[in-house]
Amino acid sequence: MHIVICAKQVLDPEGVNGYALWGRLGVDESGRSFDTGGSTIPHIINAYDEQATEAALRIRDDAGEGNEGDVRITAIASGDPAAADVLKRCVAMGADSSVLVVDPEVAVADGFRTAKLLAAAIGELGDVDLVLCGRQGSDYDQGAVPAVLAELLGSPLVTLASDVRIDGNGDGAAVRVTRALPEGEELVSAPLPAVVSVSNELGQARYPSSRGMMAARRNPPAERAAADLLEGDDARVELMRLIVPDVQGHCEVIDGDSPEAKAQALMALLQGQGMFDE
Repeated sequence: MHIVICAKQVLDPEGVNGYALWGRLGVDESGRSFDTGGSTIPHIINAYDEQATEAALRIRDDAGEGNEGDVRITAIASGDPAAADVLKRCVAMGADSSVLVVDPEVAVADGFRTAKLLAAAIGELGDVDLVLCGRQGSDYDQGAVPAVLAELLGSPLVTLASDVRIDGNGDGAAVRVTRALPEGEELVSAPLPAVVSVSNELGQARYPSSRGMMAARRNPPAERAAADLLEGDDARVELMRLIVPDVQGHCEVIDGDSPEAKAQALMALLQGQGMFDE
């Protein structure tokens, strides 16, 4: 079985929130990029994509000792050369290999362009059984790529996965997905090949091991040029303007000699503010 993980490099949400809280996050003259006054917000792997990687690794774990080689995992990302760090993270966690689609238009790329580039790269691999994506990006939260990717690949799409398993093997294999919905859990099955978007309800992703980090340094991603996979821009969505909301933080420390005393002080404070008024 060949599993592909689609990963994205995003600004660290905690860094963005911290700069906004400190009043150090602005928008440049173009109105389309953040301005941090010369400081740099670190880039990290999209957290949902990290959980998609974990889902792929759990499928390989389910294969059982001695059968791990039957499950091959490839991570793919589209972005600038710095996005290689995201793929190194996936390999360090346990992916076997990675592919980076170097896109000079990444700054203006939307979900449609990204999905087309990923679909073309997946098509070149030729033998993919399952594509796992994060449910959405933690930067723009659009969640368009999994659906567009499934349409382009002609595969069924299952969203909001909190658990992903494989039933059967060969031509009769199917993916069994537990979906996390507002009303509760839903169990669905889809034939392979399929596309599944993974939600945070999957749980904590494993940390890369020292051995995995060394393997990631020795195994850089294979690179493909976006121009070789897609002709023209083909963007469907244009970013017009970014707005930084006014964020204010306030913290009040409740003093007390014991947890009970602190709880009583907290209740008295809330009562004084009318919290319990009918």
